[in-house]
Amino acid sequence: MSRGSHRIEKDRVARSFLRGMPTYEDQAVVQRLANERLLSLLVALGCNRYDRILEIGSCTGMFSSLLHETFSPELFFLNDLVPEFFQTVKKKLTPGNSTTILPLFGDIEHLELPVNLDLVASSSTFQWLEDLPRFFAKVHRSLTEGAVFGFSMFGDETYYELRELTGTGLKYPSFAEVRDQVADNFKIVHADIERDHLYFDHPREVLGHIRATGVGGVGGFNWTPRRYERFVEDYQNKFATEQGLMLSYVSYQIIAQKRG
Repeated sequence: MSRGSHRIEKDRVARSFLRGMPTYEDQAVVQRLANERLLSLLVALGCNRYDRILEIGSCTGMFSSLLHETFSPELFFLNDLVPEFFQTVKKKLTPGNSTTILPLFGDIEHLELPVNLDLVASSSTFQWLEDLPRFFAKVHRSLTEGAVFGFSMFGDETYYELRELTGTGLKYPSFAEVRDQVADNFKIVHADIERDHLYFDHPREVLGHIRATGVGGVGGFNWTPRRYERFVEDYQNKFATEQGLMLSYVSYQIIAQKRG
């Protein structure tokens, strides 16, 4: 899949998420909402247990703990680009549960996936991947027949305000592109778009929020005092609302099953 001229610098992304680890959960309001929505969609399928689960993009373990508590897997494979997250995630998982936790850290696009999985799940991660069609085919091969693939990812118009003023940021695939790419290998059970907005008192708080959640790893904008002043002025003029200065998030949610 073409992602335009922007190439994702995954080493830089990893460093940014590691730097943001202490503040991530306080600031990751929309990510927490995405976790809860995705879990609700998975629960609605009616299966209360998956024996072999792979989570892609565990980060600090907010979604990991929900999956662990809800589905009590025998084997729980945890993946993230940042290996330092593993101990943080492991501490969050329910003590006394008989689940075996297995780390699978590194760039998921280049790792060999476990096989015979019952569920592959991911929240707020796939926007970082460079070749989604190839990756979706790889996930398909890792699942048993009838197994579930569920994910939420940020999509087009996320951080619209920042891109409008700086011209930088991820180039997201459209919802239709992602849905159709999944449908090449899977039966789509559910697909929708969620839009969320956060509000801030000052543009510097917007930038602080983005840095605190690790997403500042995209970078690419050369800040100078004059550019910062112009950014502040333009943000206040263009994106002020009664609730405050708006920052947009758009999430794609897809639940699919492997066809035989």
